[in-house]
Amino acid sequence: MGLSMQRGLVLAEDTENGRKLLAEAAATARGSECGLVVLSIIRPESFAADVETLEAMGDVEDAHYDESNVLDAERNAVQSFVDAAINSEDVEIAYRVSVASNDDNVDTVLQTARETACDHLFVSGSQRSPTGKAIFGDRTQQLLLEFPGAVTVDLN
Repeated sequence: MGLSMQRGLVLAEDTENGRKLLAEAAATARGSECGLVVLSIIRPESFAADVETLEAMGDVEDAHYDESNVLDAERNAVQSFVDAAINSEDVEIAYRVSVASNDDNVDTVLQTARETACDHLFVSGSQRSPTGKAIFGDRTQQLLLEFPGAVTVDLN
């Protein structure tokens, strides 16, 4: 019995494991004839630095750049990553870019899942011992506990 879903949320990570996870999410979406939301999360300090750089470029070029330009650039980069990683022709994909609300990104993931009505979550996990999870916390474990739908975790 395969996994069935209405809409899946996959975290965009331009890594070998991220590409494998995206391929699995796309295969599940095809099998369920549903769509995917690909979420890219930008760290706040990186976002602020990119905005500052663009604003400085705008001053030199006598043009106006702002936060939306950084988000658009990230969305384009994620679309290129997805296009290179999978054949997305037969999967409806929506792209979301968010600035992280905290270091573990759990709130950002859960909020995006609610806003986009996703009932399945695809995440890369880390192979950490139970003691390590208790001491350092674990994003994947927290998502497993707090997400109300199915969660597929790639531990490789």
